[in-house]
Amino acid sequence: MKRFLILGLKIIGSIVAVVVVLLLGAAIIFNTSSFQNKMMAYSADMLAERLQTKVKIDSVSINFLTFDVNLLGVEIEDREQRKMLQTERLSVNLDIWGILRNHIHITSAELDGVKARLYKPEGSEANYQFVLDAFKSDKPKKAKKKEDGEKKKKKLTLDVNNVEVSRIDIVFNEDTFYLGNLDYVKRLTGRQEGSIRDLHGKLDFVTKKGPQTARVEIGKVALLGKDDKQQVKIESLHINLDNHLPRKNADKPKRGFFDVGHLDIDANMELMVNHLGQDTANISMIKFEAVDTITGFNVKDLRFRAGINKKAAYLSDITVQQENTVLNFDSATIQLPSKKEGRRFAFQTSMIKGKAFLQDISRPFAPVLKNFTMPLELSVLFSGTDTTLVFKNVEVHTPDNRLMIHAEGGITHLNVAQELEVRFQVKDMLAKGTVKEEIISMFAGKKLMMKQLKNLGDISYTGDFAVLYKREEFEGTVRTAVGNLDFNFALDENNKYLSGTATTNGIHLGKVLEMKDIGDVALKADFKIDIDKQRTLQMRKKYGGKMPIGNVNAIIHHASYKGIKVKELLADIKSNGGQIEGHISQQNKGLDWACDFSISDIDKMSSLKVKPKVKVKVKDIIDFSKLNPFKKKKK
Repeated sequence: MKRFLILGLKIIGSIVAVVVVLLLGAAIIFNTSSFQNKMMAYSADMLAERLQTKVKIDSVSINFLTFDVNLLGVEIEDREQRKMLQTERLSVNLDIWGILRNHIHITSAELDGVKARLYKPEGSEANYQFVLDAFKSDKPKKAKKKEDGEKKKKKLTLDVNNVEVSRIDIVFNEDTFYLGNLDYVKRLTGRQEGSIRDLHGKLDFVTKKGPQTARVEIGKVALLGKDDKQQVKIESLHINLDNHLPRKNADKPKRGFFDVGHLDIDANMELMVNHLGQDTANISMIKFEAVDTITGFNVKDLRFRAGINKKAAYLSDITVQQENTVLNFDSATIQLPSKKEGRRFAFQTSMIKGKAFLQDISRPFAPVLKNFTMPLELSVLFSGTDTTLVFKNVEVHTPDNRLMIHAEGGITHLNVAQELEVRFQVKDMLAKGTVKEEIISMFAGKKLMMKQLKNLGDISYTGDFAVLYKREEFEGTVRTAVGNLDFNFALDENNKYLSGTATTNGIHLGKVLEMKDIGDVALKADFKIDIDKQRTLQMRKKYGGKMPIGNVNAIIHHASYKGIKVKELLADIKSNGGQIEGHISQQNKGLDWACDFSISDIDKMSSLKVKPKVKVKVKDIIDFSKLNPFKKKKK
């Protein structure tokens, strides 16, 4: 028994030895350079014949023991004899036995020095289309009916452990992309790590407003596995947009720097991918900071959680912070646009609350606010579409409540500058004490009639305002400690005039002007004030002074001066900047009176000069027929 067992083992051992020798011999033959060079030449010729173009491979190295494949110096030309694809080195290590189980396992792969020159002229085929056509199947796919008991065919799967890519240079038409380095590692524990370094791209495209160029640079993108999540860090992201047109604020110093056609953004961000499916994703923005170096628009931090599907994105726990401004809201819904399904972009938020410093948005949007340092607390419901913005339940107030505003409104026609409209209804505004003077002092320019403003005391306002294309309109009622005023005026940006009407049923003008002899005044006045810088500068150089330039025409329904009450006066007032000249008149049955006055300094009413004029209508008060000396008297 023992003898037969030993004999059997010897026979099996001999067979195994022969198989090993044959395998080693085959491996030795296959691993020889002469064999592989012949295989390389054969493969290049076969590929060239299939593509009908020139294909070149400098060398091939295949280790049939470790299944390492190395291709050096691959070149493929397009049909115009231009070098379409070049690679300096491609190395792949495969688990060959996995292919038998429909599983491709790449244990490592390296790609270095790739150049691709791809072109797709308008109205013709791309220069790489012949490659796609060459590997298309000529046979139409037939639907195979699954028979009972037949096992479902196992799908081919791919698993990659380690990848390193470096020096990738791609040109598509006029667009260029360059990648310095990419690496990816999948650990034995299943944890995935990777990074992208030194990515550059330039993209030219055409929008409705004309051609634009976008340049993108990324210093580093890092992928870090953390538990069952993926953490993504993006460092030194730079985006530059240029529409090749002058900036919108060119030669317009009062206009903000923000221009969507000219952006230069530096950003860093960190996010967590909690879930990533075929049509769904759940991410958390942990950190985001960005600044537009041209416009000065700055976001110091942005945080949120987002659930995303094909139709919408649902955001929660949102925080937006600028230099000093901080806004928080619980949730927001964004409807994602789809032309195919007839769905347009739209969004809505829960109540947004926070503290705002208007100085933070001064450079990009309103340079006039650059010195506005007063903190404002606000809350608002915000919604809109790609053409409309809606603001509801707007509440703005200072921390000490000396300034309080309640309003609602919206912006329409965002897509057409000439039709854009901003309309708000101010339900109530209250300015207590000196807050109004403090606000005005934060704006550059000469401060006019500040003493008179102070004398008005607390001010409240109810009304509407609209910002239209090169025109602003305001109307409403102002209530003060010395009386109320209804007004309606407009700012004409084309002709540079402020004009309108003001009406009051009674305002104590004497308290405003600090002239005790003047009492309550009821009037209706039409005014037109010149706001053109060049015109007003010339007038002030000519006449001196710092007063407004324009004219006022008024009907004074009633007024009192030193206890004397008058009614239905006509007033005509003109100002050239250096001096105010006025004419007040009243026409009566028997007596017309008028006075001319002039003021050289509105803050010094002692400079007021008055010239009275009186005209007696003798015919209206004397019957000359009764004074006839030739008429005989009755005895």
